[in-house]
Amino acid sequence: MRWFAWCVHAFTASGVVLGLLALLAVEQGDWQVVFGWLLLALVIDAVDGPIARLIRIKTVLPRFDGSTLDLLVDYLTFVIVPALVLCHSTILPESLRIAGAAAILVTALHHYCNLDIKTEDGYFVGFPAFWNIAVFYLYRFPVSPTAAAAIVAVLCVLTCVPIKVVHPLRVKKFRVFSFAFLALWLVVGGFALLRPDLNGNWLLVPNLVPLAYFTLISIRRTVAGVDVEHADHVAADPQNA
Repeated sequence: MRWFAWCVHAFTASGVVLGLLALLAVEQGDWQVVFGWLLLALVIDAVDGPIARLIRIKTVLPRFDGSTLDLLVDYLTFVIVPALVLCHSTILPESLRIAGAAAILVTALHHYCNLDIKTEDGYFVGFPAFWNIAVFYLYRFPVSPTAAAAIVAVLCVLTCVPIKVVHPLRVKKFRVFSFAFLALWLVVGGFALLRPDLNGNWLLVPNLVPLAYFTLISIRRTVAGVDVEHADHVAADPQNA
């Protein structure tokens, strides 16, 4: 079991290698390859956690902090690489590229260092620095550089605001639907990445459907202001009526 646990940690750590390959692709200006590596890193990040919890990896290897490993890998692939994409691409106005990248790097630190990064019912607190996804949308479905800068600014602010954002694999309520929409996004997002020749507007709607679902669930939790699952359970219990 210890050997298997180390293999799981190595699987998580492989995201660093994918991040390095993405950085090399940034140097070449090959954005399709950059986001291809980031997509693979995202898949690893989605899979390694459930496996680690299934084998109770903290019990098997109590002296190795897998959570810190995961955060280090995520900061590279979720934040640093997308920030460099903004520096070297035409997504943002030229005068704002360094400032935009710096804002992403700094506000993401607030997210990763926040001890209350997640609620007890599994929601992220603040925009969870999913810059790999945000910058992918700005790359594949481009808007004007000024509009892109406004979107980046809003997301930076939301990183430090205590909104609640659903974690597709941690939030128990609607988990089946969340997993289905996550799988849908991986398919349609991967297709949009592999077919840069296709019109972005035609692919935009199916890519926005999963985003709309996760946004609605997150707004529901934010407005409720409490553990929604617990509140629903209490409301359904006749003894609490």
